[in-house]
Amino acid sequence: MAENTSRTTLEQGRAAFAYKAAEAGRDNLGTKSSEYKSYVKKLPMLIKTNGLGAAISFAFAKGNGKNGKNGIPDIGKTWGLIYLQIEEWLKNNWVLADFKKDETLMQNLLRLETPEYRATTIEVLALLNWMRRFAEGLIDKSDSDE
Repeated sequence: MAENTSRTTLEQGRAAFAYKAAEAGRDNLGTKSSEYKSYVKKLPMLIKTNGLGAAISFAFAKGNGKNGKNGIPDIGKTWGLIYLQIEEWLKNNWVLADFKKDETLMQNLLRLETPEYRATTIEVLALLNWMRRFAEGLIDKSDSDE
């Protein structure tokens, strides 16, 4: 029973975080909110096809703009925001891998052992599933029509 409770608590925390993340995607990106909705839908397939490290490095590269300094993505760029949201979740809530708060998401991923890396991949996919659901509900269809 205790295991089920902790799993429920993790799922509730993940959902609550994803809701706030989708709100930030809607509110902070303005006209680019349709990109946010599209990218959180695409990222799980990028992860499944290329692996977590490659997909996150893609988001990192795309999210690094003129305001991104010292290897920190630009929160004003859609990929940068998604990267930083995943990083925030893992650093503050993920307990199956030791994510150091003073290191970037990429630095943390590069030093994970295989079992931790696999568990982290599953966790990121679960988080993105919630982010996708909330983005679909919070971002107007008229904003996301391309």
